Amino acid sequence: MKKTNALVLLLPVIMVLVTLCKQEVKETKIPITTDSETALASFKDGVTAFERVYLNKAMELFDQAMAEDPDFFMPAYYKSLYYKWFGNDEEFRKNAEIALQSQAELSEGELLFKAMLEQWLADPEADVTETAKQLVEMYPEDPQAYMGLATAQTLVNDYSGAVESYKKAIEITEDPAPIYNMLGYAYIELEQYEEADAAFSKYIELEPDLPNPYDSKGDYYMQIEEYGKAYESYMKAYEIDSLWSYNKAMNAKALHDSLQVEKE
Repeated sequence: MKKTNALVLLLPVIMVLVTLCKQEVKETKIPITTDSETALASFKDGVTAFERVYLNKAMELFDQAMAEDPDFFMPAYYKSLYYKWFGNDEEFRKNAEIALQSQAELSEGELLFKAMLEQWLADPEADVTETAKQLVEMYPEDPQAYMGLATAQTLVNDYSGAVESYKKAIEITEDPAPIYNMLGYAYIELEQYEEADAAFSKYIELEPDLPNPYDSKGDYYMQIEEYGKAYESYMKAYEIDSLWSYNKAMNAKALHDSLQVEKE
């Protein structure tokens, strides 16, 4: 057989191999679109601060990323999500509109985040769960996809669904600590207090030197009316960082003391 004929016969095989190679290099994580390395670094630091509940620092870093790249969609998305989570509709709309003005060529995953913002702007009570599920289908190996889904589920009070999404994110992430925090609160909403206790205890185990794990465990103890333990946990957070939990600790102490008076 001539070499040219052999090459022709091999072409279909070559094309299949090329296709397979393209499939193998398909993004497993949601691509983040920006041309600025400094903006990307600021954004990633902001996400870390956000997950550790240093929220003011996170907002500063997101603003910094947006200043470095005015078309950077994701920090504006995170800011709008923060304000939506805490019920500040005016700031949510402001930051959502900034995000939607981005002229960047967004990745498929970012376009789904964009679609969620558009749905919320059209209807603040919109259930964007089906859109968020597409993130998971598209990026099943990215814990942030499951976190996006859990957020959508939580906003419509689907805490059982959120628990499953958090569990899946924990399975595939290298940094599960902040997810255990959110898992604990979802269990509280479901009144599954033993599971909440275990989730917050795991959070403390993974990040014993940060204040928020003890603050969260204090919230758990408040929920089950163990005010003395709540006080101790809040004070532990305060000892680590004096900006944390003092007022909560004093409230827990007052409740504990009032119960002791009633028992006398």
